[in-house]
Amino acid sequence: MHLATDFPSGKFGSSFPPAMSMKTTADSQGRFQFDTPAAMHAFRGQVQVYELDEVAAPLPGLPPIPVLKLMYRSAPFKLSKPGGAQDVFIYPAKTPTERGISQEELDEQVKALRKQQGLDKLRATIGKSRIEVRAEKSGGDLRFAAHVRGSTSADLDRVIEVKAGEIDIDLPGPDAIVGLCVDKDDIEAAIRKGLVKLSAKVSQTLLAELEKAVPGLSGQTSVSVWRTRYVKTGERSVNMPAPLPDVKVPVYSLVPDAAFGLPRQWEA
Repeated sequence: MHLATDFPSGKFGSSFPPAMSMKTTADSQGRFQFDTPAAMHAFRGQVQVYELDEVAAPLPGLPPIPVLKLMYRSAPFKLSKPGGAQDVFIYPAKTPTERGISQEELDEQVKALRKQQGLDKLRATIGKSRIEVRAEKSGGDLRFAAHVRGSTSADLDRVIEVKAGEIDIDLPGPDAIVGLCVDKDDIEAAIRKGLVKLSAKVSQTLLAELEKAVPGLSGQTSVSVWRTRYVKTGERSVNMPAPLPDVKVPVYSLVPDAAFGLPRQWEA
């Protein structure tokens, strides 16, 4: 359990775990509290709860690598509020595949971006473990992988983050001016915006289902993504020149698994 703060910039960061934070653990009854020094009372805080998991080390003989899964975020609050012990209730859910983000929905999001950037081609393809992005213009070619994870943002409607990596730019010929005039950060930001919009729709759907099951609860609940899955949902055919047979290519959906947390507003 971490108490993230917006000290000293007045803005919350996005690191796992929060860079400027205080850490505590719950007692045997599941209760915990943070004691904030008076010097911090001019700033805001946000409670974040993580599940500690681990993955195998890439090299033999090394210990497992710890991994934090975000399970809960509270709404931001002033650290000057009176303190006290607090209970947090968390329910990790598995999103149905049909409620995830499909390739067709992602295609709709990048259409406008292609026109906005003046690109010849733009494709964002959901794969086994990431989103592959490819842009082409004037013979130039830009490719990168977009990695998706749960968001620690203080904006509780922002449930996922997208970060581009492994960029590869191929320019046509020695003159770099004649090539791909594309701002990779703009493309990354636009894809993030599109995925955030789609993921918000997913969270609203899940909250609606929660409201059906327990009326009155959804408005008091925060939603955090503790896992993102890339689920194969079908295949598409790629036409090959004769006499080669058509090639079957798998189609995936991005499925963010949500954890519901109470209370939405945590009193310091």
